[in-house]
Formats: sequence, structure tokens, C-alpha cells
Amino acid sequence: MGLTAALIGGFSGTSIHMMTNAMRKVPLSRSPWMHVGGFFFGAYVGNKYVQIEKSLVEDINQIRADRGMPPMVGTNAWIRYSSEE
Repeated sequence: MGLTAALIGGFSGTSIHMMTNAMRKVPLSRSPWMHVGGFFFGAYVGNKYVQIEKSLVEDINQIRADRGMPPMVGTNAWIRYSSEE
């Protein structure tokens, strides 16, 4: 999931910069280093999102275990909600 999240985040970061250039009606290729910066910032945010989501699910499972409830499990192949095998 890390590579996918990084690519989606990087594409989003670059797209946001290109969209702001289009709204300002300047050439899309103006400040090309900002395209690269947007890509890397978006990739970082995409990877951080996956880490935060995983930690939130682990916290939810801990709260559910304290209350005597079964852990949250899902059939999603990308994110395994339970750390139990």
C-alpha cells in the first residue's frame, strides 16, 4: 500500500500545483520545481495517511478489547484491520 499511496499522493500534489497555475492563467510549466516539490510532499502525506489510519485502527481494537468486544475486522485486502493472524 505504501507505493500506491505515495503515487496517488504525488499525483495529487502535482495536480494541485498545475490546477493553481491554470486558475491563475499562467503557463502550466511555470516553476517546474514546484511540480517536483508537490509530488514529494503529496507522497509524504499519502504515506503518513496510511500510518495514521493503521494506528487509529489499532487504537480502536484496543478500546474494543477493553470493553470485551471482538476486534474490528474487515475483508479489505489493502488494509488488514486486525493484527491477529
